[in-house]
Amino acid sequence: LFVHSCGVCRWHMVNLRIIVHGFRRSLASMRVLNVAEKNEAAKNIAVILGRGRATRREGLSKFNKIYEFPMTLNGTNCSFIMTSVSGHLLNYEFSQCFRSWESCNPLTLFDAPVEKKVTLEFEPIRKTLEREVRSCTHLLIWTDCDREGENIGMEVVDVCRRVKASIQIFRARFSEITPSAINRAVNNLTTIDERVSQAVDARQELDLRIGAAFTRFQTLRLRRVFPRALADQLISYGSCQFPTLGFIVERFREVENFVPEPFWKISVEVIRENGEACAVFQWKRGRLFDMACCTAYYEHLLENSMGRIIHVQQKPKSKWRPLPMDTVEMEKLASRKLRLGVKETMHLAESLYTKGYISYPRTETNSFPPDLKLRSLVETQLQDSRWSDFAQRLLSNGPRPRNGKKSDHAHPPIHPLKAGNTLQGNEARLYELITRHFLACLSEDAKGAETTARFLLGAADNISASHLSSDEGEVFEAKGLVIHQRNYLEIYPYESWSEKYMPVFQLGEILKPDKIEMIEGRTTAPSLLTEADLIALMDKYGIGTDATHAEHIETIKKRLYVGLQDSKFLVPSQLGMGLVEGYDSMDLAVAKPSLRAELEIDLKAICEGRKTKEGTFLHSFLYPAFLEVLQSQLSKYKSAFEMVVRKARKLDIAIGKHLSQDVENIPDFTEDFSHRGLGAGSYQKLLCCPSCGKDVIIRQKSSQDSNTTTGSTLSNRMRWFFSCSGFPDCKYAIWLPDSVTASRVIEPSEQGASTSLSAVSCKPDCPTEGKLVALKFRLGTILPNGYMQEDPDMEYVTCLFCDEEFRMAFGVRIATFVDGSGPSSTAGRQPRSVSQRCSAPRQPNPFQQSQNRNFSTFATSTQHPNILVSQQPPRPFFNVPSSSTSFGGVNSSSRENDDSNPIVCSCGIPARLLTVRKDGPNQGKKFYKCGDTSDVCKFFLWQDSSPGSFTSNAITVSADSGLGSNSGEVVCTCGLPAVRRTVNQATSNRGRQFYVCPNSAPGSSDGCRFFQWADNTASNSSIGASFPRQRGSRGGRSFRGGFQSNSSSITAFGDGIGVDWPPPNPVGRGGSRSRGGGGSVRKCSICQLPGHTRNRCPSAL
Repeated sequence: LFVHSCGVCRWHMVNLRIIVHGFRRSLASMRVLNVAEKNEAAKNIAVILGRGRATRREGLSKFNKIYEFPMTLNGTNCSFIMTSVSGHLLNYEFSQCFRSWESCNPLTLFDAPVEKKVTLEFEPIRKTLEREVRSCTHLLIWTDCDREGENIGMEVVDVCRRVKASIQIFRARFSEITPSAINRAVNNLTTIDERVSQAVDARQELDLRIGAAFTRFQTLRLRRVFPRALADQLISYGSCQFPTLGFIVERFREVENFVPEPFWKISVEVIRENGEACAVFQWKRGRLFDMACCTAYYEHLLENSMGRIIHVQQKPKSKWRPLPMDTVEMEKLASRKLRLGVKETMHLAESLYTKGYISYPRTETNSFPPDLKLRSLVETQLQDSRWSDFAQRLLSNGPRPRNGKKSDHAHPPIHPLKAGNTLQGNEARLYELITRHFLACLSEDAKGAETTARFLLGAADNISASHLSSDEGEVFEAKGLVIHQRNYLEIYPYESWSEKYMPVFQLGEILKPDKIEMIEGRTTAPSLLTEADLIALMDKYGIGTDATHAEHIETIKKRLYVGLQDSKFLVPSQLGMGLVEGYDSMDLAVAKPSLRAELEIDLKAICEGRKTKEGTFLHSFLYPAFLEVLQSQLSKYKSAFEMVVRKARKLDIAIGKHLSQDVENIPDFTEDFSHRGLGAGSYQKLLCCPSCGKDVIIRQKSSQDSNTTTGSTLSNRMRWFFSCSGFPDCKYAIWLPDSVTASRVIEPSEQGASTSLSAVSCKPDCPTEGKLVALKFRLGTILPNGYMQEDPDMEYVTCLFCDEEFRMAFGVRIATFVDGSGPSSTAGRQPRSVSQRCSAPRQPNPFQQSQNRNFSTFATSTQHPNILVSQQPPRPFFNVPSSSTSFGGVNSSSRENDDSNPIVCSCGIPARLLTVRKDGPNQGKKFYKCGDTSDVCKFFLWQDSSPGSFTSNAITVSADSGLGSNSGEVVCTCGLPAVRRTVNQATSNRGRQFYVCPNSAPGSSDGCRFFQWADNTASNSSIGASFPRQRGSRGGRSFRGGFQSNSSSITAFGDGIGVDWPPPNPVGRGGSRSRGGGGSVRKCSICQLPGHTRNRCPSAL
């Protein structure tokens, strides 16, 4: 009554009902995304959980369907969406700049960044997961419960969390796809074991790095050494492939080098029961390899032919039933008994598993868990007439399994789940093997009686039986067998136990043998390995796992390292023999099982959490055990790789011997990689990319200077720069001057440990975190602070981010953030490898603050240690008039020709007079620009500027400058008398004379690049200067020019000058400063990003 009378209460009741109704709807609408490892598994699980109510719809992948059905989970009504992946969804790959085989030295791949990305073929699956998870509240992983399955589950989690970070994750654990197992799993959900997943990540990354480095080296080198035989051959290496190949080669050597030896033995026969029974006694000595010795024994026995029975024993004998089947045993039995290849066996087993006929086929367990209901499993086999009678007797007596000692604590032994009398083909054969093996191991051992009799021959007749011994004569032994109960042998035809009748002998009975025979034989070589033998060796030495044995064997077959003889025996090819022998000749274990076995032990330690952090790995700060294994294993294989490179000639000789081909004498081709992006095989990181967070590393790019002669050094043809390792997704780059001939990164630890380096202070927020850059310039290069490259071994060490004077002088432009260039701006960004994530956070741009601080730089030299550059104030820069700022646009039709115009650009050719047409304060204003239409020279001058502030003349050397003499002779920067020459080109300067360095020549990179007009030698107010050879679209034509300044303290320096020191224009047309006409930041015409031009773009690599 109160509720109806109070409006406020009625309002509260209505709202309460709405809230309760909404909560109930949220429970009823809880959606769970279920992901299985294969589509067949998803289908069967959906049938079991949906109880026939599952509906199917198509996903974005035509191979992976989606099943929907209602489900009650923990008392809550839910909507289950079941889909699947197709194995591993993500795959480790190198960053783009390392993927090309010609991009870097293979040694670099041990440290190069890797990332785990969705491969192109699985993009539809990824999109399906992202689409479905958006409407779900929970994610349930149904992948296989082994290492690989755990890792695949984590990959699904990573993809889904990038779309919905709040998704709740659960793990279903099961060993068979049966109603009882699936319902038990869904009612006992757990979490993913990340340690197991990390073990797989470690294995995958190691396999990628080790395999890629060795494979590239082997393939690229051997293709050059044997161009006729191996020109198109991929010569891969794997840390499991080569030990597996090593087993085959070792057995083949044993067979090939085997020399049969003759041997002799003595046999004695006794015939009883009127000739119906015969006992053959074998000599206890076995066989002798000395014919004369054996003949002496034989003749002695003929002379003393009477013998006595000295031992008669009858005892029970049993033949043990087989142990429960694990993966390795299944592979061996299928190979030996069914003649099925290992790969085919695993494929058939997976098919039977997903169809619900057998339990999970990848297991290391050979003992049944106590809670496994064996009786119910046997009852399912009563439907098959082939063994229904045996199964019934087994149920009557009760299953009595023989258990082994191995267990992976994840899956039971392989066993049948339901009757398979409808199966056909090899699936039926493999199912029969598994079922018969299962029933046999639950039965009893075969039982019988064995009779043993020993016969003493050649002894004195008066010796009593109680005192007889082998020292008093020759002993021969015969055995007989009587089977009483066959038991498991009734159902298991893959093993046999034959009876052997033994006549009755009495102890002490004196006999004369009916036959004494000396038999000659020869030793035989061991048989070649079969796949079953090879799997046994791989399992014994820990090469791979039960899940990967088939893959490794199949790989060496595809690479033509081995072949099959008589469709059964594995034999190495000529290439396989040469590879193993080549590595063995280096005394390396890369083809031995020891290295890989250590890795498998480490991976188990990761899974069990027994690994601890003993050091910090190169890339990451997460997962200590993961990093410890990576660091340890990569160190071993990297040392081995360096040894292989040094001793590669031995590999060539070994392969050449087997290929019967001449070995081409080639140089160490790894030196060629110094101009293919990453020189010297080193991975040198300067900082974390401010755009995408990946490593910014030092690289080289081939110069396009056509004037570089073939005799110049490699450094003169290269261009050094720092580039993001995420290229081309991220195009962040820092270009160094052309005059830099060598560069390297100096770590902070190296700075503190070396007494030849002086401390250089960086800004607190410097993104390099104290890392410095050591530079070598062309000889004769002079920096604004007075440093001069006098020694080729001298290094100029500085911080590119903190040394503002260096950046201004050489026009080095650094952008802290590159908008839209990194992966952050691309769709479908993939997670990076654990070992590749950068611990340093994205740094702010230190150059966005208007701070003018001086920082010391230093130089080092192997011959002149600790040469410290003086910390003098920066010398005055050439200043372009303040009105000389960027123009916005020019109408080329406004060009005005003025042949009398004395203005000459930096190239030494007459400048063009143009007019600003773009709207703005400078509209209509005239200016001079380079007369070359290629737009390489950045010369700019307003027409109304002071005529005395800009000329085209090179600056002469004053008498008191120290570079010339008082005689007024023109001297170049090298200190040599300059050579006078005449312009012969058809330009306005034709016939005009000029001075150049005597060491320079047209098209040559030698000399100091000094240039000066002969009619300007009267001016002695400044120092002679040489200017850079700039590269452009005309193939690197050399441009020279000069400027005048009112300051007398002008610094001269060599090639490689940027746009700021000295002019041409500090920023050039379209630069970063706004000129009168307005304008935008200049961008590269290829990638549309600021900071570089098209001829320096990383995309052009």
